[in-house]
Amino acid sequence: MAAAGSGRCRRDPCGTLCLLLTYVSVGYADYVILTHVLLQPGFRGSLWCPFHAVAFNLIVFMLLACHTRAVFADPGMVPLPDTAIDFSDLRSGTPHKNDRGNEDWTVCNRCETYRPPRAHHCRICHRCVRRMDHHCPWINNCVGELNQKYFIQFLFYTGPCRTAILD
Repeated sequence: MAAAGSGRCRRDPCGTLCLLLTYVSVGYADYVILTHVLLQPGFRGSLWCPFHAVAFNLIVFMLLACHTRAVFADPGMVPLPDTAIDFSDLRSGTPHKNDRGNEDWTVCNRCETYRPPRAHHCRICHRCVRRMDHHCPWINNCVGELNQKYFIQFLFYTGPCRTAILD
């Protein structure tokens, strides 16, 4: 369940475990690459060893920075109204025209609030998220309009780390 006003999930045990596994895995990968690959006797004296160590740790740093931003960034939660809104006339399921434009807004039956187009309700966060892609347990947050960039960057930086470990 989401904490009030936080915009993030905090009590999801699967998400918390996945966060912990992510940071432990990245730390272990950094340890393995530095001690068991780069500091081997045949590679230690090479001029390429410091270059590879700096490049790999830069990728690890960027991976962790993007992951942290994806975890703590607001995914685009639709704000809840301060007072209850009467939706008795709108329960028929017909779209509602917004006063500011001609976009079709709908009513979320779970949040009981107006929902902009392309917003979906997350059953884990118990909130509507604008342009929601999915709820990702690895970031313990929804991937939505405002944090999708950081999530994609996290995935991009994960590729070189995974490749370096498997080689």
